[in-house]
Amino acid sequence: MNQIALVGVLILIFGLIYLMFYFTRILISLIQANRYGLRVNLKQAKVLWRDSCLKKEFLLGVKEIWDVYPIPIENLTMHYLAGGNLNNIKNGLVEFSLRNREPNVWFLTTFDLAKRNLPDEIDKAEKNDWKFEL
Repeated sequence: MNQIALVGVLILIFGLIYLMFYFTRILISLIQANRYGLRVNLKQAKVLWRDSCLKKEFLLGVKEIWDVYPIPIENLTMHYLAGGNLNNIKNGLVEFSLRNREPNVWFLTTFDLAKRNLPDEIDKAEKNDWKFEL
């Protein structure tokens, strides 16, 4: 009977250690995001940790973008890791809102990665009946 209790306690201890390790990463992501005023849920915090996107520059960029338009965190981490500029995305979202248009996130990320000037490209698309050309 004592051996069964000992095994049960050991399983409980190892389970708690595993959970602490797993949730510590998410907790660090939550704290880091909250530090810069970005409110994220557990799923989003897990994405931030998984993609190693906990830098101040990134978190502030996401906060500014989410103030304009809610782009999924997965899209923003992929764009950032591919070398994209979140400030350009925010400026493009503002341009779309000034024109009372629903933002085309695919357009913004593609043209940003192509190092194009987003306000100029949005002007061209507006003159071309909202057709985007690379």
